[in-house]
Amino acid sequence: MAMVVATVGGAYVRLYGYFSPKVESIKESVQHDEKTGKINICIVGKDNTEDSHRADTILFTTLDLDNKTVQVLSIPRDTRVQIPGRGWDKINHAYPYGGIELLNRTLINYLGMPIHYYIELDYSSFPKIVDLLGGVDIYVEKRLKYVDRAGGLYIDIPQGLQHMDGETALKFVRFRHDALGDIGRIKRQQQFMKALLQKIVNQAVSTKMPTLLKEIIQALQTDLPAEEALKLAMYFRDIPPQNIRFFTLPGKPAVLSGVSYWLGDVNRALAMLSAPISEEEQEEGNAMKDTATSPEKLLEEGKEQIDRNTIARNITCRVAVLNGDGTAGLANQFADVLQRYGIDIAYKSNARHFDYHYTSILYPRNLERESKMLGQLLGISDALVKPSDSTTNLTIIIGHDYKSILARLESGLR
Repeated sequence: MAMVVATVGGAYVRLYGYFSPKVESIKESVQHDEKTGKINICIVGKDNTEDSHRADTILFTTLDLDNKTVQVLSIPRDTRVQIPGRGWDKINHAYPYGGIELLNRTLINYLGMPIHYYIELDYSSFPKIVDLLGGVDIYVEKRLKYVDRAGGLYIDIPQGLQHMDGETALKFVRFRHDALGDIGRIKRQQQFMKALLQKIVNQAVSTKMPTLLKEIIQALQTDLPAEEALKLAMYFRDIPPQNIRFFTLPGKPAVLSGVSYWLGDVNRALAMLSAPISEEEQEEGNAMKDTATSPEKLLEEGKEQIDRNTIARNITCRVAVLNGDGTAGLANQFADVLQRYGIDIAYKSNARHFDYHYTSILYPRNLERESKMLGQLLGISDALVKPSDSTTNLTIIIGHDYKSILARLESGLR
């Protein structure tokens, strides 16, 4: 939500013609890491209808003043940590034990990084914010259905592109009753935040910004002074999408003494936070509006008259398939579908990490023609089809958007 506030605030300031401050003036007035030029903010989403007011969402957000980038690390609520004075426990228990202060101390000890400010957001304010924007467009990868009559919670969101009002969006970010549990919910929250950011920066809603900013400020509890928040909003108001990175604390699930936990890999998380946003990720950001999961692409999908089998017959080289999403068996599943098109598979394996947002293609320079055809077959943007000197095969790296791409491929085989 830090970048949401920054983006909204920036639009508000732009409307009223204020001049953007220089980075030097911001550093003089806000707390930050003097060595790195970064501001770390703990963002907590509170769902007061569940879990005795525990922190439902925990985000460690870094604003890089020098490079004008934002990185958002989602911390699963079941992450096993040492809570000061309480011992080993789930991180979301720190909030009911001692509020935002204890949660901050726990997170500082866990990551070994300072926290300069905090922001608390009550989920009940989400519907008003989303409705002020006129709703958001989100592609739902599979039907989300859950009924809790005792708790008065009814969720039934169909698969496909959905235009969500505030209440539906709240249900979307709260849903966690699937095989992926909290990790799946975190992915949906990140998807929601991206959709919300895209809607906020849309000039079509600019006239609503004064009212929207007021609603957001009323919904937040923070130790970031209003004047400093305004400066940050002014500074980050024009941040491009490719300079914002979302990722989840790497790790694995485990059951210890009968209790389920997420065992985080802190070293990997810190490496990702300290690494600059890669050229690959920047190209993904530039291609966001053109990818197969964008609303425009999905709405046009049914109008396509492309003969995918004809395209596939012209791909005569072997293709490597790498799993960049992390779902078990995904490379095999993709390879099987491609083989049904008559494409030879070179090999199947995992990518170097499981946080690829969009499916992409790497190709040696002598296979440019085949790479373009493969990109057309998958229905991905040309910006995600890139030459590489490090590969000898035409290579697919499967991203988090894989379900819509698989559906597209399978529809061409019917």
